[in-house]
Amino acid sequence: MMHTPPGAPASDLFMIHHTPHSGRAVFAARDIPADTLVWRSNDLTLSVLLREYRREVCGECFSYDYGRDLSIRDQTVGFAFCSEECKNKWRQHNGETGVQAWTIVEKLVKGRSKEDSEMVDIGLPRPKPKEIRAAWEGVAAQSALIRVARQGERDKYTTSNGDAEVSRGVAVTKQHRKALQKALLQPINPDVMSFCVSGILWKYNKPEEWERVLSLETDATPYHNADDLKAFTRSYLHLLAILPLPLLDLVTVENLFIFSTRDSHNSFGIRSLDDDGAEFFGYGCWPTASYFNHSCGPNIEKTRFGRAWEFRAGRDIEEGEELCITYLSGEERKLSRGKRLLILRRNWGFACGCGRCEEA
Repeated sequence: MMHTPPGAPASDLFMIHHTPHSGRAVFAARDIPADTLVWRSNDLTLSVLLREYRREVCGECFSYDYGRDLSIRDQTVGFAFCSEECKNKWRQHNGETGVQAWTIVEKLVKGRSKEDSEMVDIGLPRPKPKEIRAAWEGVAAQSALIRVARQGERDKYTTSNGDAEVSRGVAVTKQHRKALQKALLQPINPDVMSFCVSGILWKYNKPEEWERVLSLETDATPYHNADDLKAFTRSYLHLLAILPLPLLDLVTVENLFIFSTRDSHNSFGIRSLDDDGAEFFGYGCWPTASYFNHSCGPNIEKTRFGRAWEFRAGRDIEEGEELCITYLSGEERKLSRGKRLLILRRNWGFACGCGRCEEA
């Protein structure tokens, strides 16, 4: 049995082991009767509520009323809520600095949300590690200028001739300010930006839980295609230029890349609950939930309740069995083996070898 990673799920019902075929996996520590609650995951970290659903889906509990606009809207932060209670909880989760951050982001995005918000073509090749490094290195010079300009807001004072601001001994010149303005004129992808903001705020508000994300399996090539990668590098510059100063030290290439590499194969779709998940609202990363591997014939059924996931035994499970969920949506579970394999390869990057697929 492996050493349990920080933040991994722990229960007397199961153990975590390494496997030769699918990394870490969860195995029953004893017989588990059908319908037993095996785990409840409420550790949402990174998340994106797609902008096109922001008026219809509660920003806190993700409730959905068949496409009707929710009555409680907070236009300053760009989210709607199903109740005042959810609105207040959302503000508590984000904190004062978080509310300020979402307000600034919404002000920038509003009116420009369709510039770069189309879904990416998932048929295009993923950038390789060398291309990813080159893309991030390509914005290093501009980001350094922006960082000096922003730092000037924190420590600025005027030199004796009154011509330049100075930031920690570095003059804030027209070049620095132009780099900042250039970033703000670049196209915006609001969903990529939301993803980055959610991760930054989570790390800011809960630094003690950072190991939970670091412990997740890594995808070294997390970007769908070249345009997706560009959207992230532009969002990095956008956020450097606008986020509140207390967050500035967290807006780093390292952090944004970690968010992407850990989210890529560990996220769960946020879908409607009453129609077999027909509506896809966004996605999120619940670290403890990510230890359950996939099977096209799962023995664990997952159900979302607001911001939490519950995992119950779908049948009687014997001691030693791997506990598996399915990564497929309701309709996808009914597809042929070939179509299931295609979806799993495309979305999660693996070839399924579960019992159902092997028997087909």
